[in-house]
Amino acid sequence: MGEEFRITEKLKAMIKGLNPAEKKAARYIIDFPDDVIHHSISELSVLAGTSETTIFRLSKKLNFNGYQALKIQLARELSRESPPISADKNKLISDLIEALNQQNQLIDDVQLDRIAGKIVRANRLIFFGVASSGIVAEFGATLFMRAGFSTAFYTDPHLQIMTAVSLNRGDIVFGISASGNIRDTVKSIEVASDSGAYTVAVTGGIGSRIVSVSTETIYVAQGGHETGIPLLQPRVCQLTVIQLLLEKSIKLRNGTLQTLEKVDRTLDKKRYL
Repeated sequence: MGEEFRITEKLKAMIKGLNPAEKKAARYIIDFPDDVIHHSISELSVLAGTSETTIFRLSKKLNFNGYQALKIQLARELSRESPPISADKNKLISDLIEALNQQNQLIDDVQLDRIAGKIVRANRLIFFGVASSGIVAEFGATLFMRAGFSTAFYTDPHLQIMTAVSLNRGDIVFGISASGNIRDTVKSIEVASDSGAYTVAVTGGIGSRIVSVSTETIYVAQGGHETGIPLLQPRVCQLTVIQLLLEKSIKLRNGTLQTLEKVDRTLDKKRYL
């Protein structure tokens, strides 16, 4: 395949000439290229709703020897999309301010108030996330734990699944994912939803996989597919949303301020004076 055409661009150009089964595979590759590079041909056939033979035939039409060669080229193309590194403090701070302004427009206070109401009645609050989203998950759990809520975070996919199967209707699970298409997080949220937990996706991936398996979604600004260094903007927006949920929950829950004061007094003993 020539370097002048990216796989997704070529699929868009040829999709009208494909048969219905091939169109299903092509649309999935176009919509979720970062997801496809992690799937076997059998997994992709299930997700796209087509057959392995169809995917192999589509790979041949794209001038590849097979699906594996297509995946390798697709991964190379995605790696070339890394944004340039500016190392400019003014640009970084300006980008963060812009993202927070966008987040201010995205925030639905009615939605956050509703979720906060569920939080104060929940048995457990669980946060799932991997890699950089795992850091946000840890932050969320730490915030609510300090305020006296029963909470935990899991960044290991196996521990996420083991926790998810034990959940029930009294539990809330937050799925943290900038793109919304990380397989491990999506699967963990799906299992939690099937177990009866109330699941909330915190993501920038509009129409992403995690949205389809969550009870509801809080969208954050400037998320979606990422390459290279993870962007700071969607993480800051996710942290902002979690902080708002905490503050709204504190206002609804009796005794929370007293718990915070007790924690502060206890932690004072651990500080150098």
